[in-house]
Amino acid sequence: MPWNDQSSGGGSKGPGGQGGGGQGGGPWGSGPRRPWGDPPRPSRGDQGPDLEDMIRRFRDRMGAGGSGGFGGGAGRRGVSAPLVAGILFVGWLLTGVYPVDEGEQAVITQLGRYNRTTGPGIHMHLPPPFEARQVINVTGQRTDEIGFIAQGDQQRDNPDESLMITGDRNIVEVHFRVYYNIVDVVDFAYNVRDPDNAVSVVAESAMREVIGRRQLEPIITTERAAVEQAVEDITQQVLDEYESGVRVLQVELLRAAAPQAVIEAFNDVVNAGSDAETATNNANREASRITNEAQAYRERSIREATGEAGRFAAVYNEYRQAPQVTRDRLYIETMERVFREGDTMILDQRGGAVPYLPLDGMNRRTRPQAQPQAQQQPQGAR
Repeated sequence: MPWNDQSSGGGSKGPGGQGGGGQGGGPWGSGPRRPWGDPPRPSRGDQGPDLEDMIRRFRDRMGAGGSGGFGGGAGRRGVSAPLVAGILFVGWLLTGVYPVDEGEQAVITQLGRYNRTTGPGIHMHLPPPFEARQVINVTGQRTDEIGFIAQGDQQRDNPDESLMITGDRNIVEVHFRVYYNIVDVVDFAYNVRDPDNAVSVVAESAMREVIGRRQLEPIITTERAAVEQAVEDITQQVLDEYESGVRVLQVELLRAAAPQAVIEAFNDVVNAGSDAETATNNANREASRITNEAQAYRERSIREATGEAGRFAAVYNEYRQAPQVTRDRLYIETMERVFREGDTMILDQRGGAVPYLPLDGMNRRTRPQAQPQAQQQPQGAR
């Protein structure tokens, strides 16, 4: 061949007078090449800088903060800058990778406008600022506590929320909870600013409306369930008008009572009301008893008068038929009624002197027999 093998690392020279290992070893002075024109594989000594070494140098230069930086030479600038740019680009792309747990949904916006919703799993979107995500738990039950602040097992009153005015212008202290969940994640995320706070504000407003329509005593005694249901209905209606994507599950009324500062006076008023109600009930019962007795007496008197009138009419009819007999019978019956109540002694007018009689003893002995003697007296008198 007209020239030596250029792939060897020796020092022989070709026709061009240059070493085979040099840069001008070919017949055209273009460096060592194979006969078909492909560039030779570099030897160990011709490879670029090691990756670990390059990263170490980059870290040293970034830490040094001196005048070296990326300006330490043309070769170093040509290797470090693309690597750093590539690492930053990959890191930027990885910001779009996100996981979504079970029971969650992710809402993706593209340039500020809603684009799509993704479910559980590993997903990726365009890095910011092109796309952004908001991951929301859609299956868990959420709770708002209104009127108090929970501190472990204790509750601290929040007067700004708890004190409300009733329909009869009394003040009542109300603590309650609102349980709700999310039914539309897109509406929840974008139709209402701070939807959790919106639920709390709407529920408090609904409670004040319901309390303002009722009197104090029913609120704290018999109408607690009605208050809970009314607040739940009003809250759900308002949130639906806002298209908030929220469903109210339950409103739980924990406390409805007079404020602590006036609890004693309130109890006195309640006790006075109870006493008044008790007295009223007793008076009503007594009035009912007297009324019933009066009605019974009226009925009895009417029946007795009717009977007497009937008997008188019968006697009159007999009197018309036999006047003398009727007069005698009436006389005897009248005397029988008169003498029935007292003791009777019969003396014969033919006896002469009036004998001495122990009347007191006779009365005591004959008192049990007074009624039979009274029944016999009309015959003796006749």
